[in-house]
Amino acid sequence: MSASAAPVSASNRRLGISLPGANSIIWIYVLVGLIAAMHLSMLLGRSINWDEFWFYSQVEQVARGEFIQPLQTIHTRFFAWWLPDLAGNEIDHIIIARLFMLACLAVTVTGIFLTAEKFSDKRKALIAVAAYLGTGFVLQHGTSFRVDPIVTACLTSGFAIAARTRLSSASIMALGALIGLAAMVTIKMILWAPAFAGIALWRWEEERYGWRYPVRWMAAGMVALAMFALLYLLHGAGMGLDTANNSASRTLSRSAQSMFSLADAKGMARVVRGVLSGLPFFGLAAIVPIAVLKSDRTLAQKVALIAMWLPVLTPLFYRNAFPYFYAFILPSVAIITVFAIPILLRRFGNAIVVGVIGGCALMVWIVDARSITERQHTLVDAVHKIFPEPVSYFDCCGMIAGFDKANDFRSKWGIRNYLASGRPKMLETMRKQPVPLMLDNKREYSLAITEVSPAKFHPQDYAALRETYVKFWGDVYVAGRQLEPGSKEAWEVLVPGNYTVHGEMVVDDRPLANGSLIELERGVVVLANPGNRQAKLVWGEYLEMPQAPTPEFYWTVF
Repeated sequence: MSASAAPVSASNRRLGISLPGANSIIWIYVLVGLIAAMHLSMLLGRSINWDEFWFYSQVEQVARGEFIQPLQTIHTRFFAWWLPDLAGNEIDHIIIARLFMLACLAVTVTGIFLTAEKFSDKRKALIAVAAYLGTGFVLQHGTSFRVDPIVTACLTSGFAIAARTRLSSASIMALGALIGLAAMVTIKMILWAPAFAGIALWRWEEERYGWRYPVRWMAAGMVALAMFALLYLLHGAGMGLDTANNSASRTLSRSAQSMFSLADAKGMARVVRGVLSGLPFFGLAAIVPIAVLKSDRTLAQKVALIAMWLPVLTPLFYRNAFPYFYAFILPSVAIITVFAIPILLRRFGNAIVVGVIGGCALMVWIVDARSITERQHTLVDAVHKIFPEPVSYFDCCGMIAGFDKANDFRSKWGIRNYLASGRPKMLETMRKQPVPLMLDNKREYSLAITEVSPAKFHPQDYAALRETYVKFWGDVYVAGRQLEPGSKEAWEVLVPGNYTVHGEMVVDDRPLANGSLIELERGVVVLANPGNRQAKLVWGEYLEMPQAPTPEFYWTVF
């Protein structure tokens, strides 16, 4: 019996079954398949993150013919052709879009496998793929609806082309096109620069430092510039070149100012969580520099491999290294784990290595929250029930993508830029257009209204929100005003339109009974409540109250 053959039990002999040996490569294929199934489960069941809603709101904007910034939004063109027209609500559409991200992830792991196989063999390359797919943050966010899976597929494909070809004319065109497209998808693709420099140096040594090889890379760079310029012009054409250039300039300027800083306490906590959730991968990554430096490889090869390893340090100084970032930055590191994998295989054997990778991935999959999506559905469905036709609204992240989001994306970066502008942007918007809906899906607005945490708003915006909106259902606020019994006050109408009276109310000396409708223009009106119960004015004509219980929490912790 060979060393890799497994003992066959009596029952298995009777059934004619013979399990593969512990060291069989089949177990690695099984591991990759199981982790792929976990990714599919995450794709279908994991709650939508706030920036997934934001990315989908951009798709809806483009589908409506609105023009957005030219950088980092090229993906919207593809999805805008078909995704908004499908049945279902915003959450259903994002889950469908995640299937495309799964395809991107498949391209990424194919690129990892092909490049890793060049440095080793099929077994080690498959283990590298499994280690990457089973890393906690990759498992949770590898198929999220963001630009990250798209740009990662482009860059990893380009990496495989650079590693496995001599850069013929066709390869130069493909490599350049992929890099140019990646730059349009997101400017953070620049963080892959050390890895590409490493593979270029490695291949240049293999080409015996011939002068033609660097020229091929320069040609690929020219193709990348041409591809970027072409996509930029086509994508930004509708908004006018000057407007597009100004928008791109602002994006680049803000990114340059805030992209890099040493990780603070929260950032380090995320790094620690990332490492703990992907111990097999990061254990391999930690061994790589030791294995490389102790090897008998040439100095150029050692420098090249360390360059490919350097992206693993990016979360220490890249400000936006949130968990979804790891799926983007780790592929080149995954590739060179093949230099550490032999050490573990010799020490522990195939079965233990496969079991540890699979076991850690399974633990992340088991404990990950997948029940919050139902609450998000409840909230989104409630908004569509209250407002069957689209209206303008304020929220954190564009959760109701089919409606017109009337304020900026309220990420940490977005809030910082909003406050730095020194302008009451929300009040300015309310003076230009009716904004009848305020969706408090991150509880920022209610905290401001109750004066617990108004610091994230310009004082005039804070005052306008507090005076303009009333709670309607759960975290859905509608333009209106609530009066206590016997009270009287002047109220500035910032959201014109028809209002429904709930209770008894007098508006500018005009008595209105419960259920009355009144049309209000912009300006100040005098309201009075002559009754002995609370009274409300609520924007809209008899808005329907959802019967579903109001959810309490809508987000999975990063």
